[in-house]
Amino acid sequence: MKRFVQILALLILANSAFAQKQNEKRSVLDQQYEVQYIGVGQDGTKVFTVTTTAKDATEGVEMAKRDAVAACLFRGITASGNTKATPAIVSYAKAEENLAFFEGFLALPTKKTPGGQYHRFINKTGNPQSVKNGKAYDVSVDVQVLYDELVKYMQDKGYAEAVKNTEAGKYAKPMLMVVPSDVYCNEMGYVQQWKDENGKTQTIVNYDIFGREDSRDLRLVIASLNDIFKNKGFETQSLEFLLKSMKQEDQENSLVGDDYGLDGAIAESPIDRIKRTANVDFIVDLDFEVMEKGMGRYITFNMRAVDVSANAREIAHAHGDGKPSNSATVNTLLEEAVLNHMDMFCKKLQDEFASMSKNGRQITVKIKRTDNSEYNLLKDTFMFEGEQTTLGDIIYYWLQDNTVDNNPTRTITPNVLTFNQVMIPLTKTGRRGAIQRVDTQDYLTGLQSYLRNNYNIEGTIYMRGPSEVWLIL
Repeated sequence: MKRFVQILALLILANSAFAQKQNEKRSVLDQQYEVQYIGVGQDGTKVFTVTTTAKDATEGVEMAKRDAVAACLFRGITASGNTKATPAIVSYAKAEENLAFFEGFLALPTKKTPGGQYHRFINKTGNPQSVKNGKAYDVSVDVQVLYDELVKYMQDKGYAEAVKNTEAGKYAKPMLMVVPSDVYCNEMGYVQQWKDENGKTQTIVNYDIFGREDSRDLRLVIASLNDIFKNKGFETQSLEFLLKSMKQEDQENSLVGDDYGLDGAIAESPIDRIKRTANVDFIVDLDFEVMEKGMGRYITFNMRAVDVSANAREIAHAHGDGKPSNSATVNTLLEEAVLNHMDMFCKKLQDEFASMSKNGRQITVKIKRTDNSEYNLLKDTFMFEGEQTTLGDIIYYWLQDNTVDNNPTRTITPNVLTFNQVMIPLTKTGRRGAIQRVDTQDYLTGLQSYLRNNYNIEGTIYMRGPSEVWLIL
């Protein structure tokens, strides 16, 4: 029996060595390797766990780097629970036509040669785990690939197709957040006193409620809705975790001078602050109530989605009742109640998002000056395209050149310049060729940089909300 085990071990080792040798003889397009996609890293990177067999651990790590890049190029990335599938950067036919290039690009380093260019696209690796397997080593290591740079490089070389369609829906999902409605919060007593800009006391909703015992049903219901929306292709932001983050910024609504070095105060209601901080596309306003019927319970609900960047314009609306149950939890009751309405509700949101991708997102831009500002929007002139032009007109021309429809409307006074119907693009191409979302502050940063670089005019950006941003001179 002992002799049999020894022979079996030798056969396994021989088969492993034979497979390794056979793999070394294969074309780079047909290499066998084990790559597990972990997720998206920072700055356009993707992270993989790569497992390989090599003569020693050092060689195994280098092979893992090569295999991670090769997987991006020829295999693509399979879908996971949180991410969509990503196709191969280079088609098999294109790679086969240019086999000599890719063999050189993916060549491992030797004592005489430094290896191929694939190492340029490795950002970093984790600590390798190696296990001796006979005369070889099984090596496992996390590898971070500069994915966006790799795509851009292959596009520039002509081996990968350049992006032709920049419709944001292909690169970014609609983002939404579920919040309890004012009606629900008033009925539950989730309110607080707040003074508006005129000093009058207002009773408004208090969303900081998730630590209360009686908010348990609300938490379950919002979590269930978030799961439903995720399954429908949306990104969701948790109101509860956003509020926890906002607690760290309690001084934000104090004097503007604390944050911006200016005089004066800015009053902001809690919902304004939530919308500004969340930076989502849609707010889903939810009202629900647990009802009793006989021995069972059911949920009646009313929800509407609004576009937070267009003065809370309603996009979709749904309401209805669920079926009674004497054992289902409140989140299960809600799921049963809303599921029949979700397809149409989500379609309206997707259609609106597609329209925003094509026609832009509507915001308001205000250019303001402080009391001691040296700039007059109507009188001060600067050289612009060979002519002396007022500062207000220069800003207007920049907005025209950087909006989707090139036609924002404006109202101008010596101290405030207001632009309405400013249609900003939903996405932009980043410096590494990746498609990135554009938020309100990111958009106005372009104007801020333009004035600083061309006219030495400094300005401070203040986000009044997701649909309004100020540049204070």
